[in-house]
Amino acid sequence: MRTYVRILLYTLVFSFLSIAAFAKVSPAKYGVVLPADSVGMAQATAKYMDSLLAKNMFLSSKTTISAIEHTRVMVDKTWDFYLLLLLCMMLGVVRYGDPRYFGNMWRVFRNPSQGRAAKEQLEVSVVQNIVMNLFFALVVGAYLYYLARINIPQRTGSVSPSTLVPMLVGGVMLIYAAKYIVIRFSGWAFKIDNISEYYIFNIFLVNKIIAISLLPFVIVMAFGSAALAGPAVVVSVIVIALLFINRYIRSWQVFGSFFQYSKFHFFTYLCASEILPLAVLMKLLVRGLL
Repeated sequence: MRTYVRILLYTLVFSFLSIAAFAKVSPAKYGVVLPADSVGMAQATAKYMDSLLAKNMFLSSKTTISAIEHTRVMVDKTWDFYLLLLLCMMLGVVRYGDPRYFGNMWRVFRNPSQGRAAKEQLEVSVVQNIVMNLFFALVVGAYLYYLARINIPQRTGSVSPSTLVPMLVGGVMLIYAAKYIVIRFSGWAFKIDNISEYYIFNIFLVNKIIAISLLPFVIVMAFGSAALAGPAVVVSVIVIALLFINRYIRSWQVFGSFFQYSKFHFFTYLCASEILPLAVLMKLLVRGLL
């Protein structure tokens, strides 16, 4: 009896499995569409992606945007930066060493007749005077270099600034060292030491004012564009001319008695002591570059 029951159960299970194996599932009945093969699946995927991209607002735009990058030439101005940093630091050192130095200097420059005490304080500050005289030579040398670079840029590029600027600074120092020696010797020879000493004081005082006034123009000429460098040169030349005129007006009060009978001698001295040395220096500079 148990054997018949077991056979009947096995028959029923086998029949159920056979019916399930031959049954067909209809995905469409549940809203699912299956492609017939892999090719159809790839086509359907591509079609779906195309429709998705077509709906994208950034990709469906008809406006064409083109960005053109212009070539920019890199100019290395590391040396210029460190040169101007040195000039600014020199002013800071003088200011830190003697906070009253610049105040006394401006007071004597504005009112020479009533600045005797300030003049004596300036003469006592020996270290500050030496640093400011060196500062003047550096600023004028840098100014001449940038002036030449603006006017003849195709030539200054062939000469290293580390070579050209020290040459110009040395030339300026040589000019004023020779001027100092000649004036001191003339004062000793003609027994006018007091007058020559006051004249030398005026020369180097105005030189310090020129150096401080030229520093902003040198910075603009070094790092500014051509639209800024051109006007900076013109304004700086006007400032230099006004300060030189001021210096000779102050000097005329000292040497007026010597030149009142002959203006030609004063003009000759002006050309020989001021214009000629700078003209020779610029001539050597241009000839060396060309």
